[in-house]
Amino acid sequence: MLTITDLHVSYGNIVALRGVSLELAEGEIVAVIGPNGAGKSTLLLTVAGVVRAKQGEVRLGGASVLGVAPEVLASRGVALVPEGRHIFGSLTVAENIALGATTRRDRQAVVADIERALDMFPILRERYRQRAGKLSGGEQQMLAIARALLARPKLLLLDEPSLGLAPLIVRQVYDAIFELKRQGMTILVVEQSVHRAVAAADRAYVMNSGQITMSGRSSELHGTAAFDAAYFGVDAGKGAR
Repeated sequence: MLTITDLHVSYGNIVALRGVSLELAEGEIVAVIGPNGAGKSTLLLTVAGVVRAKQGEVRLGGASVLGVAPEVLASRGVALVPEGRHIFGSLTVAENIALGATTRRDRQAVVADIERALDMFPILRERYRQRAGKLSGGEQQMLAIARALLARPKLLLLDEPSLGLAPLIVRQVYDAIFELKRQGMTILVVEQSVHRAVAAADRAYVMNSGQITMSGRSSELHGTAAFDAAYFGVDAGKGAR
C-alpha cells in the first residue's frame, strides 16, 4: 500500500531524514521505533503531506503522492494522528469528532461511524457533551484517534500514541489499534516505547539520526545486541555507554 524510497528531508541546514526507505502492505501494522530526535515524526509528516521532501519517492497504492497537499491526501484515505493530539479544547468531544467528517457528505454513514468510534472508546460517549480541554491526556488521545477514524482512512498514521500516558490507558489505546487491524486497517505507528510498538506490529523499522538502521519481523528484533546497536547508535560489540 505504501512505499517510501530514498526519502531525504531537511529543515534549512538541519538534515532530518537521510535516504529512508520502507514498505507497508495493506492490512499491516508497521512500527518505526527509535530515540527522541531520530526523525520519526518528520517521516509521518512527510507521508501526510505536511512536510515537503528534498528528494525521494512516496507512493500510495502505486501512485506517487510526494508533494501532494495534506487535504488531498486526506481525501485519498490518509489520516494522521499527530504527536500532542492537537484536539480543540474549547470544542466539545462531539464537535471534535465531527471535524473528522467535514469532507464527507454521507450523513447517515457519518452517524453510524460516530457510533462505532464511541463503542471503541466508551469514555468518549460519557464525555460526549463536555469540552475536550477537560479530558485527561489519555482521553484526548482516544479523541484524536476517533476523530481520524471519521475520515474513513485507508492508511492511519499514529505519532507516539502512548506518549505520556499511564500503562492502563496505553493498553486501552493499543487494544483499539489491534481492533482496527482486525477490521483490515493499515497502520503506520511511530514510537519511542519499544516494548509496546514491537508487541503490536507485524514488522518494525529502527530509526536513528534520520536513517533506517535495522528492520525485520517485530518478534525477531527486540532484545538482541544488534537491535540495541541500531536503536542507540552504538557498536554492537561495545554496547551503550
